[in-house]
Amino acid sequence: MTDTQKKFGLWSIVLLGFNSIIGSGIFLLPAPLYKFAGDWSVAIVFITGAVVATIALCFAEAAGYFSKNGAAYVYVKEAFGEFAGFEVGFLKWFMQCIAWAVMVVAFKNILASTLGYDGDGLFGTAVIGSFILLLTGMNLLGVSAAKAVNNISTIAKMLPLVFLVVTGIWYVSPENIIPNATVDPTYSLSSETLASALILAFYSFTGFETFGTAAEDMENPKKNLPKAICISLGIVMMFYALIMAVTVGILGEAVADSSTPLADAARVVAGDFGFWLITIGSVISIAGINIAASFHIPRALLPLSEDKLLPAFLGKKTSKGVPTVAIIASCLVTLPIALSGSFVELAMLSVVARFAQYIPTCLSLFVFRKRFTSESQSFKAPLFPVLPLAAVVICLFLLADQDLSRILIGLGFMALISVPYLYTKKQHNCEAASAQ
Repeated sequence: MTDTQKKFGLWSIVLLGFNSIIGSGIFLLPAPLYKFAGDWSVAIVFITGAVVATIALCFAEAAGYFSKNGAAYVYVKEAFGEFAGFEVGFLKWFMQCIAWAVMVVAFKNILASTLGYDGDGLFGTAVIGSFILLLTGMNLLGVSAAKAVNNISTIAKMLPLVFLVVTGIWYVSPENIIPNATVDPTYSLSSETLASALILAFYSFTGFETFGTAAEDMENPKKNLPKAICISLGIVMMFYALIMAVTVGILGEAVADSSTPLADAARVVAGDFGFWLITIGSVISIAGINIAASFHIPRALLPLSEDKLLPAFLGKKTSKGVPTVAIIASCLVTLPIALSGSFVELAMLSVVARFAQYIPTCLSLFVFRKRFTSESQSFKAPLFPVLPLAAVVICLFLLADQDLSRILIGLGFMALISVPYLYTKKQHNCEAASAQ
């Protein structure tokens, strides 16, 4: 098997994108979104998709300039220098480990609920430990194993959702999804609830920023990554809108009080079979997003190591190109966080970590448009410079909605991680000086 055959092709990248974006959120989103937006819920999905697209299109253009692992780290480093790149890259990796721990715990909770076990007991501990170790082992086997499992899990989790859309569309009551004056005012969209609805829906679309983390494991990333980002986000937006339309269209205002809205809608359509099909699909879905995370996260360390911003051993690969040390390091950070449950406080840092990637990546387009010739661009974001500026304004708007304490904690952590950067740079400079 050639190296190209082992790498992710365009449609495998798209499937990896689905796994990165579509997790347990879509199974729960209809209830809280309806509380904020009522019968405007479906429209809010389209509006949010357009909002997210402003940021995603900036990532798509930036991805088209480089073939190196790292995503936002590479874009920010190339545009604004080593220190800015390190801050984004290391913060991204550490926050992704915390996010993976959160997702593993979510998988444990939904599996325990489905099987009727106590998620806080021995069963929960066993699930967390074995699941992280299983995914770590899978990634140590190489790209081929990760690609196969990712493709299977993505298709498996999409099938129940497609079933709900195809069969449920015949049960939709149009008055439930077309804005009208008869909806309960408790669930009507207003100027006070609009921002909350947009922010809630926004986070269900996140994940596109991780696509380029493993660019070196993809075929022709300069060409395929921009395509995959655009294709994945476009399909996800349509899919989310259909899911919202079917769920709200079937359940109406009852969706607001449902803890399992998709499964309840499926029960109306196909009885207990439909309920359990969606329930099992939710388990597979959260497992799938864990698979995607376990693949992306270790590779976030590689470019920092290769650029001598972290110790070289972290970037060491086997003869098959497997970053063994980075995979094990990511496992060793994620496992104790997931087992301890202390990630709740740490997860607050992910707010700053996410926007620390978005804002400088959007701004990097201004640098790249001047540095690179038009012939070297595989994809150009439309409406330049309006689009990246609009994306930055949107990010600042969403960031302003967060608690000030979260922002301050995140900025404090960014200051703290500058210490290993300065130490590593000093060591590298000393080695370079002694070699002369």
